[in-house]
Parts: sequence; C-alpha cells; structure tokens
Amino acid sequence: MLDYKFLEALTAVIEEGGFDKASAKLNLTQSAVSQRIRALEEQTGQILIVRSVPPEPTQAGRKLIKHLRQVRLMEDSLAEETGLNDPDDFISIPLGVNADTLATWLFDALGDFLRENSVLLDLYVDDETQTHELLKRGEVVGCIGTSSKTLKSCKKEYLATIDYLCVCTPNFRDKWFKSGFTQEAASKAPAVIFNRKDVAHKRMLNIVFPRKTITHPMFYVPSSEPFVEVIRREFAYGMVAESQIGDDFETGKLIDLLPEVRVSVPMYWQSWSVDTPLLNGLSKALVGYFKG
Repeated sequence: MLDYKFLEALTAVIEEGGFDKASAKLNLTQSAVSQRIRALEEQTGQILIVRSVPPEPTQAGRKLIKHLRQVRLMEDSLAEETGLNDPDDFISIPLGVNADTLATWLFDALGDFLRENSVLLDLYVDDETQTHELLKRGEVVGCIGTSSKTLKSCKKEYLATIDYLCVCTPNFRDKWFKSGFTQEAASKAPAVIFNRKDVAHKRMLNIVFPRKTITHPMFYVPSSEPFVEVIRREFAYGMVAESQIGDDFETGKLIDLLPEVRVSVPMYWQSWSVDTPLLNGLSKALVGYFKG
C-alpha cells in the first residue's frame, strides 16, 4: 500500500521545482522531504526522481505523480459534492494550453465555470502540437492542442478549427515584398516564429512553394501578445490566429499578405477518463463555447 505522505513529498518537489520550496509548502524540513522520497523509492524498488536542477521525475515517478493527481481530483470533487469541503478552499486543476488559446478565448470559455466553482487553474503553456505530451506525462489533467489521437486512458473532443493568416504592416510589405510574395523575397524577409516547435510558418511556405525548402531570418517570440507586437512594429511578418487580429485590418495597421492562404489548425480537448463533476463541467464549458 502506497503511503500518500510520501507521494505528496515527491509531487511537491516536482511541482514546486525543488526540495527547498517543497519543504516550505509541506511545512517540513528539506531532510524530512528527502527521507520521504527515499522511503518511497525503497518501497517501490525504483528511482523516482533525478536530483537535477530543477529535479525531474523518472518514468516511474511520473506514474506515481499522475496517480496522486487523479486521487486528488476525485477526492476534491467528492468533498464538494458531499459538502465536506471548506467553502474557502480552492481546488487546483493543472491544464495544458497553447499561448494563442490563452491569449484569445480560454477565459471567455471558462468564465462561468470558474465563477461557479472554487477552482484555480495551474496552466502549463506549450506549442499546440506539444500540449498532449504534458497530458501523456501526467503533468496535467487535460490539454488543448492539435493532437487528434486519443491518448491511453483519456477522452477527446473536437473544439474548433483555428485559421492562421499571414500578416504584416503595409510598410513591411512595400519594403520586403514590393514585387510580390516570391521565393526570393520569402528567403530574405524576417519572420516571427513562436518557438522552435512552431510549424505554422513552415506550413504556409509549403502551401505557397510546394516541395521547396526555404530558409529565412527568424525572430523568436514565445508569447502571443508580444508576437503580434513584433509584427505591428514592422520587425517581421508572421502567422497570426484570425481571432487575435482584432480590428487591425479595419484600421489598416495590419494587412493580410496572402489572402488566398490559410493555415487551418483543428483543436481538440483531451482529458483523463476520470468521471468527476468538476472535470465534466470543465469539459462541457470548453466544448460548449464553440457549439454556442
């Protein structure tokens, strides 16, 4: 039988990013936290944590942390259903999201759910093509991303298809693409990219120039609002979610550089197959936002 005090110690070290912060959270000494993790490793016969900076869980450690998070979610939901919870207590739900979702529609979708429930979100932000890895590793209870493959012990629902447009300012177009969006111009103009996992710009180039490999200057900005600001300030051009453009087309600040090209990205919600009112309510809020 697993000792949940030991599991709490392991999870706290990973969630807080170190033994010192974990000891403060658990109101224990660092030595006591280390002893609990060593005891859990002896109990399971496996190394559960890599003593790096910050500490990282091993594969076995990830499984135990995922188990504890599932137990927490079920216990918190049961306490709320039965009225055993303290009304001043909050339940923390870790979610994986992409930056554009966070910057545009996430809180519109979850607004009523958050107001009606004592829930705090613990958001893990990554590229939309990678958020499912957070769920696979057990770091989050659900994720929003592009993976259409349902993960083991999870359930998946389609949310919406987000269109990304190639945008820039009129001055940027006149400077870099005065003769049109040619292969030569695309290889010289600076493009803003979210991070090295971001493939939206590459997909756009593949649509315009099939079977061509184009290298170009890249401006990396891993944050949605500054990403668009880089384009507005004419440092680069880039792919922006249509919902994030706002009134920039109407005011003339930005233009659609390639009106005939759209990079369409289907988005999905995946979560643990754990039947709790809170997780079901969260899922309903996300899916219902796009169904109207």
